Amino acid sequence: MQAMYDAMAYLWMIPVFPIVAGFITFIIGPKVLRSQAHLPCIIAGFISFILSLMVLNDVVKAIQTSDKANPSSVAVSYFEWFRTGDPNLVGENFKKAGALKAEFSLRLDPLSSAMIVMVTFLGTLIAVFSTGYMRDHHGHIDPGYPRFFASVSLFLGSMLILVLADNVLLLYAGWEGVGLCSYLLIGFWFEKPSACKAARKAFLVTRLGDVALFLGFASLWVSSGYRLDFDGLLKLDNYDSGVGLACFLMFLGACGKSAQFPLHVWLPDAMEGPSPVSALIHAATMVTAGVYLLARFMPLFASVPEVQMVVIAVGTFTSLLAALIALTQTDLKRILAYSTMSQLGYMFMALGAGINPYSALPMLAVSAAIFHLLTHAFFKALLFLSAGSVMHSMHDVIDLRRIGGLRKVLPLTHIGFLCGALALAGLPPFAGFWSKDEILSVIHETSKASNYPWFYILMWAIGIFVAFLTAFYTFRAYFLTFWGVLKLPEECHGEVHESPKSMTLPLMLLSLFALGIGFGLSNFTPFSIETFLGKIPGYLIQDHHSHDWLTVGFATFAGLAGLILAFVFYGSGNVTISEQAIGKSNFAIELSKNKFFFDEIYNKLLIAPLNLIFYCARIFDQYILDGIVDLIAHIPKIFAQLFRPIQNGLVQFYALAMILAVTVFLIALARSM
Repeated sequence: MQAMYDAMAYLWMIPVFPIVAGFITFIIGPKVLRSQAHLPCIIAGFISFILSLMVLNDVVKAIQTSDKANPSSVAVSYFEWFRTGDPNLVGENFKKAGALKAEFSLRLDPLSSAMIVMVTFLGTLIAVFSTGYMRDHHGHIDPGYPRFFASVSLFLGSMLILVLADNVLLLYAGWEGVGLCSYLLIGFWFEKPSACKAARKAFLVTRLGDVALFLGFASLWVSSGYRLDFDGLLKLDNYDSGVGLACFLMFLGACGKSAQFPLHVWLPDAMEGPSPVSALIHAATMVTAGVYLLARFMPLFASVPEVQMVVIAVGTFTSLLAALIALTQTDLKRILAYSTMSQLGYMFMALGAGINPYSALPMLAVSAAIFHLLTHAFFKALLFLSAGSVMHSMHDVIDLRRIGGLRKVLPLTHIGFLCGALALAGLPPFAGFWSKDEILSVIHETSKASNYPWFYILMWAIGIFVAFLTAFYTFRAYFLTFWGVLKLPEECHGEVHESPKSMTLPLMLLSLFALGIGFGLSNFTPFSIETFLGKIPGYLIQDHHSHDWLTVGFATFAGLAGLILAFVFYGSGNVTISEQAIGKSNFAIELSKNKFFFDEIYNKLLIAPLNLIFYCARIFDQYILDGIVDLIAHIPKIFAQLFRPIQNGLVQFYALAMILAVTVFLIALARSM
């Protein structure tokens, strides 16, 4: 107990350091720091990482002695954020709710402690990598160098607030901060129209999910008796009704941030930002926010099996859809983007398998999803940074049709990408093997406890098939990039060299994590992620979780089959064989190349009608409303024009007018008599 409260004394510093560093860099970076503008970001990130390790150590100590007297979850309010006012001065409904009071309160438990270590470590490492990436081959920094690192710092701070928050208002503040920073970073090179369009698209699509999330939180607030803190919100006996609607709305919010169908279309376009931004969004921040949200509210979701079936169905569909699209893409970063969508789909599959809040399934679902979130964060950061290293050396060219055989000239980058690819493909002993199989095992376990076993078996089978597709498209990208005859783009002018140490050292470090972190957190070790997260209050944990060797066997076979098939088609660096093999399926290939035409469908069904409505509204405003206003304004002018000739300044005319007026008056008077 004391260890946890000791940690709370400095927990608030973890998000504050990056936020302060971000504002400092924004203010003095362009004029004072300039080429050293990365220092506040890296120093603040490193300090937050050290503090996160200290916090994690305190949580581990608390877990080892965890009981009712020594809980493994503590929330502390540091100060009152705001209060709405005196309830006696407002209506009856407000009196019933009481004064709305929001506090800056943070929660420390196994889930939040694991997340902050991952976020701070990867965020700092990506910032170090960026010091090399954001310079050209002559060492000149990008013109927006200070702005880049300021945005990265604020990005980290927002994500840390999101995962540490103990109430939904503070969580939502972090949620919106992450969205804003992603907009700034995706559109970092705002001189490019494509970057501006991608940033705007990401901001607007995720905003749809944000609105749903806000409504979900509002529904929870009302249904729980006007509570904002997690302790009050996560107690099932607080709810009379409305929890199902609230969970569904929160799920839509998670779909927006985590790029799940139907709000998935923004993520591939986000590749317009610098490669370190892609690594940050796809690994440490942004897309993991939706998974964290569902994991945090799992006790509620588990009580609504209908919503959980929607969660697992959407996750499965997104995972399959993204894998099918990735098969035919030729842009290396976009392939990795679709792999992120697919792997996030896996995590949603795991979360959707958590049914029955009075069983161990919710805990197993959360542990499997967070396990894969953590391993995926490390190997996906490795893959994106490796792609960034390729892009840096190839003068921004990552078209698989224009490069090849790079293992000969980029040996360290090749090793990093290979380790990441093996982890993404889920092959032993790399990280993805342990966490992906855990997800499929949980789904298999749920099929035995559900009233609809066939449904979960179908989800499990699709998950196995996606494992095959993942290995295939991952190694297709690997072989086309690093194997075959050396092929360099014209932009290189025949000269190419390995990236600087500031870029290759993070790759080597992440390669070690891609190899070892999966086993280190697996159930084969005494202190697994399942045991660690199982200490969160409100979860039931079973004494022994047997290993599903059937799932392990099928998933491993699927991954190996995908790798072997990719080698047969692309191992030589010649795509002729693969083109002949799939040439008869032109329609299917076109569907995949064009992302199943989702952008076109959305444009026709949503964007075009909205644009028509906006156009009609503009015409109505410009010509009808403004016309009426202008007409009213012109009426005095019209009368003025009519009567202006009368005011001619001639005395004779005025006398004649007076005589005529008197004559008319006398005639009218005579007739009236």
